[in-house]
Amino acid sequence: MKATMRADLLLVQGIETAVTTNVDVLVETAGQFLYGQIGTGLDQAQMAALPPRTSPLLKIHGCRQKDHDHMVWAPGQINAPPVAARIASSAQWLSSRLLDRDLLIVGYWTDWDYLNQVLQTALDQIRPSKIIVVDLADSATFQAKAPGLYAIGDAAQNGFWHVQASGDAFLAALRTAFSKAFLRQVISSGTQEYQDLTGHAATATMTEPPEVDNDSLWRMRRDLEGCTPNQPATMRTPPMECTVGLTLLQLRASGAYADGHYWLLNQRRIRTLRTPNQPLHRVEASYARETAPAVSPDITIAIGAEADSLPSNIVRAGTTPTITRGAAGRWLTRQQAIQELGL
Repeated sequence: MKATMRADLLLVQGIETAVTTNVDVLVETAGQFLYGQIGTGLDQAQMAALPPRTSPLLKIHGCRQKDHDHMVWAPGQINAPPVAARIASSAQWLSSRLLDRDLLIVGYWTDWDYLNQVLQTALDQIRPSKIIVVDLADSATFQAKAPGLYAIGDAAQNGFWHVQASGDAFLAALRTAFSKAFLRQVISSGTQEYQDLTGHAATATMTEPPEVDNDSLWRMRRDLEGCTPNQPATMRTPPMECTVGLTLLQLRASGAYADGHYWLLNQRRIRTLRTPNQPLHRVEASYARETAPAVSPDITIAIGAEADSLPSNIVRAGTTPTITRGAAGRWLTRQQAIQELGL
């Protein structure tokens, strides 16, 4: 679970730089399940070689997949080659990458003192702006475990906070907050148009994101980004297209409520997709090979798509439901949906 939270936040650059002492590939695997690739490296040279828009994951203890023979297993390795050189290189990279940044540190105060030493070596050159530490131990306990790390935190320019919680719970809440902020921006982009259209302002209830689980929020973000099948969510801020927000406001004003990542209105499940400047039949065709969901929508609103006169069988609208693929449902442009649903 924690790996999925980290992978998603890295792919959207909600976390701009990550450092881990784990040598497994759980985060990278989680990224693949989210249709993305996590950029990883073991030292300064490998991190510098990553694409510029990547939020990198530095594996300071090594990686069982990339360099199994030189992973950190014991304190004696820290000051011996090749680990010592790698840690020194990583510390140099981190000193510029994290300079004056806010740091979120999840569960690093450990009974294994050499792990604390590795992190302290890497972080000692950084002047953090703010530090948030997530650890189940009380403050006195983790100060006693790692006084050097605690001193780094205590010197943070804009504060040092200890959140006494599990890493899984904190990262889940952080991912939820990120998703809701994203959806809130999408919905808010249509408030002025909604007021111009209806003559009254959207209510606070209409503009707030729905209370659904993290997976549903992630699927909503992908649809509102306009991700095609097998494409990851990668946007930290959404495209500010007022018709997308206006459509969501009109659905909610008509009584629609969230049902997973769909909207339920008059017993019909509705999916909203951002599909700017595309013919409707091409949009439907691009999703024809999408992995079949457990529950298919009755209507998919392709917001931004243009209607066309091509016959429905070109895009397989009449596909017979099977065990592996449910009914395809109907694809509508925004204007068609307004008329059919009475928005």
